[in-house]
Order: sequence, then structure tokens, then C-alpha cells
Amino acid sequence: MNTSFRFLILTIFITLGFITSCNDEDTICIEEEKPNVNNTDIASTDSSSEPPPYDVDEIDKINPEELSKQIKEIGEKIEILEKENKKNFDEYTQMAESQKRVLEKIKIKKMIMRSKSVGSHEQKMAQMDFEDEKRFGKEKLKSLKEKNILLNKSMRSIAEAKKEKEKLEKKQKYFLKRQKEKNKRS
Repeated sequence: MNTSFRFLILTIFITLGFITSCNDEDTICIEEEKPNVNNTDIASTDSSSEPPPYDVDEIDKINPEELSKQIKEIGEKIEILEKENKKNFDEYTQMAESQKRVLEKIKIKKMIMRSKSVGSHEQKMAQMDFEDEKRFGKEKLKSLKEKNILLNKSMRSIAEAKKEKEKLEKKQKYFLKRQKEKNKRS
């Protein structure tokens, strides 16, 4: 929650800075700041109350047990992915906190290095400590970036699985509605 709140604050400040830098073009800048949304995403959210039209032959060929099984399997897959994502996010948060501590150490070592007289043995030793800490920080940053990429991929997988589940549920709902209509006619 704390990390998410920080990202929210950062996003707000970036957006405000972007808007104020646009001067008279406020509306254009605000529109440019919106995240990219595919037309399929818009269509899926706009038509969520109505199931998409299906081919009648396709609906008649649906095996309701198989469809229920697929929905259950994808639901279980989503649960597993979300647990894994939470674990990775917790690790990412710990890594970010560790990176902050490393950056603080780098600042301290840099101040120590600069406080020593230039060319002295103490200054050279402090510079070596500073360079070592800096190298260590770069390695930690690289692993932090890799974890970030993993989190992004995981979140995309979850989103895709949820879309697939929603699509299957809509199909099932439409199938059941069609079956009720058939039963009423007979």
C-alpha cells in the first residue's frame, strides 16, 4: 500500500508538471497523458452488459461441461498467478528498500571521500570504498530492473487470463440464455 501510494503521488506530480508545462494547450496535453487503450479494451468494457454476438452453429456445438471446466481451470490459473505476483511484488519492494540503503551508503562514502585531502592515502582508500559501493549499487539496480520486468510480464499474464475468463463466462452466459429460450419454445 505504501509503495503504491508513492507511485500514485509520483504519477500525480508528473502529470501536474506535464499539464503546467503545456501552457495554452491544456486539453491536448491531458489527452496525450492518458494511457494507451486498445479498441478491443474499449469494446470489451462498453459491451460488458451484453454478450457479444455468436454464430448460432458455434453456440449449438458448445459442450457446457467443457466450458465450465475451462472457466474453472483459468480461474485456478489466475489465483496461482496472483499469488506469484504478490510474492514477486513483496520481493521487489524489499529490493527497492535495499537499493535505497545502498544509495545512502554511496552518498556517505562520497562525502567521506571528498572530506579527505586530495591525493592522501585516506582519500584514495575512501575513493576505493566509494567505487566498490557504487559497483555494488549498479549490480543491485540491474537485478531490481529485472524484477520489475518480471512483474510487468506477470501482470500482463494475469490481465490476459482475466480477459480470457471473462470471454468464456460471457460465452457460457449466452449459451445458458439461448438454452432457456429453446426450452421455453418447446
